[in-house]
Amino acid sequence: MEKLACPSCGAALSVRAQPKDVITCDYCGVSFRIPDSLTPEPEMGDLLLGANFSDFKVPGWRVYTPEHLKFKPGPPPELWASLPKSDRIHTVVSTPGPFDDFDASVTIRFIEGHREYASAGMEVRASDAGDYVVRVSAQGTFQVGWHDKDAWGGTLVNWTAHPALRDEMGASNRLRVILRGQQMRVYLNGVLATSLQDGRFPGGKVRVVVSPGAKSPIVAAFSDLQLREARE
Repeated sequence: MEKLACPSCGAALSVRAQPKDVITCDYCGVSFRIPDSLTPEPEMGDLLLGANFSDFKVPGWRVYTPEHLKFKPGPPPELWASLPKSDRIHTVVSTPGPFDDFDASVTIRFIEGHREYASAGMEVRASDAGDYVVRVSAQGTFQVGWHDKDAWGGTLVNWTAHPALRDEMGASNRLRVILRGQQMRVYLNGVLATSLQDGRFPGGKVRVVVSPGAKSPIVAAFSDLQLREARE
């Protein structure tokens, strides 16, 4: 029985399969083909900071609005954010300090909310100057944009439907953002969705965020939050 790491969430899997076979991760539900070398693509770097969502303190992370958060034991352990209707993007957890190059990933589920407006994801390289924001929606779309200080700055990738995303309420979607220098790559459930160049922000915090939309409250669940080295 071979040991293999899921290319999406990094979970350790024990598999009885041959190279080129397609298997499904028991933890995040992503299906992928076993390569000849049993090395997942893209490779994952060393873990810098993980989130333990079975502990309400979430060691290593700053927790926002704890009165709106619940911690579910799992498996996997999940953080549930329950927020009132709002057009704002709300931070759930954040790294205390800044990072420049990294590989960040989180699994997202929309439990309740208005399907047309609910979205969640990550703000990365966040500082007083602004940040990049990468979100997935309950409709199976994704977007990449940026903030200029506290205001919306513009869009790098408009809301776009992607076949790798699951659009059922309650379904899990894995968002992975790799930043290396001016290059950003976004993976959705292990599939490369976009690759672009932008040098606006050299470094900053990593935040998990949720946007309820103006029509209804939202309940969004997060699990398997990881911050890793960005490999060459």
